[in-house]
Amino acid sequence: LSKSYNMTGWRIGFVVGNPLVVQAYADMKDNSDSGQFLAIQKAASVALANPQITEEISAKYSRRMDLLVDALNKAGFKAKKPQGSFFLYVTAPSAVTFNGETTEFDSGEAFSQWLITNELISTVPWDDCGNFVRFSVTFAGKGEDAEKAIMAEIGQRLANYQFTF
Repeated sequence: LSKSYNMTGWRIGFVVGNPLVVQAYADMKDNSDSGQFLAIQKAASVALANPQITEEISAKYSRRMDLLVDALNKAGFKAKKPQGSFFLYVTAPSAVTFNGETTEFDSGEAFSQWLITNELISTVPWDDCGNFVRFSVTFAGKGEDAEKAIMAEIGQRLANYQFTF
C-alpha cells in the first residue's frame, strides 16, 4: 500500500494459509504486538476494495515521468522513461558551464549538492556503480496543470546551463 496507494510509510499485510498455521501465527502476533493502527487498517481496506486507485496513481506517475524525461532531455541529459518506477536515474554531468565559468563534478554526490545549492532541485546521488543522480516524480502537485508548471520550472532552471557528460 505504501507506494501503490500513496500511503507512504504505511505498512500493512495479511496472512493466508492453512487455518491451523494462520491461528498459530495469530497467537504469536497477539503476544508480540498489538497490530496496525485501526485507521490504517480501515484505509487499507478501502484502498484494496478500490483497484482503480492504483490505476489512477500509476497514470499520474507515468504522466509526470513523461514530463520529467522531456525536461531533462531538453537540458542535455540522456533520460529514458523507466517502465515501472517513479524514480529516474540519469548519468550525472561531469561539468556545467554558466556565463563562461565551468564547474566540474567528480561524482553524482558533487552534482547533486551543486544542483540543490544553485537551483533548489533535489536529487539523490547514486555513486555505487558510476556517477548517477536520481530524480523523483513524487512531488506535491494537485492536478495536471500543477504538474506541468512544476516540470516547466525545472526545465527553465536547467536551461540556464550547458552540461557536459
